[in-house]
Amino acid sequence: MPQQLVGNFFGVGSLGEPDCSVPKEYISKLALPYVYQLTASRNEDMIRQFAAVLDEFEEDGDFILDIDIHTYREITSEDSDLLPEEVNLHALYSLMDGTKYPFFKTQQTAPSTMCFSIRDSAGNQLVNRNMFHFFERLMFRIAQGQFNYLKDHCKTIIFCQDDPGLGFVKNMIETGKISDLTLEHLIQRTDGIYPEGIIPAFHFCDDWRVLSKDNWYPLWESKPKLVHIDVLRYPPKVDSEQAEKMNKFMQNGGGLALGVLPNVDDGFSQSILDTLRSNLNDVFQSFIDSGIDLQLIRRNSMISTQCGLSGASPKLTREIHEMSSEFPVIFNEQIESF
Repeated sequence: MPQQLVGNFFGVGSLGEPDCSVPKEYISKLALPYVYQLTASRNEDMIRQFAAVLDEFEEDGDFILDIDIHTYREITSEDSDLLPEEVNLHALYSLMDGTKYPFFKTQQTAPSTMCFSIRDSAGNQLVNRNMFHFFERLMFRIAQGQFNYLKDHCKTIIFCQDDPGLGFVKNMIETGKISDLTLEHLIQRTDGIYPEGIIPAFHFCDDWRVLSKDNWYPLWESKPKLVHIDVLRYPPKVDSEQAEKMNKFMQNGGGLALGVLPNVDDGFSQSILDTLRSNLNDVFQSFIDSGIDLQLIRRNSMISTQCGLSGASPKLTREIHEMSSEFPVIFNEQIESF
C-alpha cells in the first residue's frame, strides 16, 4: 500500500445522502476519492447496479433473473468490457470530469454475493457452480470495463470487491445445501477478477475472525490485498495462529482498512476525532494482546467506518469526510503511544 495512504480515510461506498450531486464536492477532495453509492437511489443498489447490464434482469421487482443458454454463453465466452450505465453508477461518471487523480478507489459486488442475492422467477437461489461461473465472468468483464474507463484519469486505482454474502454461501456449502462449490473455489475465482495493474481490496461485512476452514484463513492466505474489517463489532481479539497469519499477510504486502469509526449517529457519544482516538487506542491494544505486530499495522493500515454510511445522517457523513484530513495525524499519535 502506498505510504501516502497510510492512516488516511478508506471510504466503503454507500451513503445516505439524498442528492447524488452533493457527495462529489467532499469526496473529490479526499486523499483517496472513491465511487459512492446512494441508497436513496433504487438503481444504485449493490446488486441491481451491476445486474442491470443483463437484459433479462427484472428491474421493476425483486432481484430476479431468468437467463437462457444464449445469454449464458454470451457472458461466459466473451471477454469484451462491460460497464453499467450512469443511472446505475452515477459517481463513476460524475467524478471523471477531467480531474487527474493520483489515487482513486472503485468497487463492485463480488460474484458470491451476486448469486446469493439473485433468484430465478420460481424463487430458487442461483447458488451453484454453473451460476457462480456466470456471475464470476460477468463481474470480471465489468471490472475490466471499470478499469479501462478509469485508467486514463487515475494514476493508482484501488479496486475493492464487496462480498457480504460470502459467509452465507460458505454456510450453505458446509451444511450440504450446495454440493458443487467449495470455499477455495470461491476465493480463487474471486481473486481472478481483479484487473492487472490495480491495488486489490476486499470488503467482508461479517465476523472476519471466523472466516476460516480447516485452519485456512482466506482473508490472510489468498492474494495479498487491502482488507476492510469491522474492528468495533468484531474486535481484533484472535488466537496466536490467526495472529501469525495476519502478520505474514502484512509482511507479504497485504493491508488493513480498519473499520474503527461507527457508521451510525448513535455510535458517537463524543466528537468524531475523540471517538477515533479512543477506538484506535482500544483496537491497537487488542492487536498487541493478540500478538499482531503493531509496526506492521502502522505501515499497512488505513482508517474507515465499520461499513458503509447508508445508515448515517447526511450531517455525520459530511463531517466524517471533512475531518478525514486529520485522521493520519491521530492514527500516528495513537500508535506512537504504545
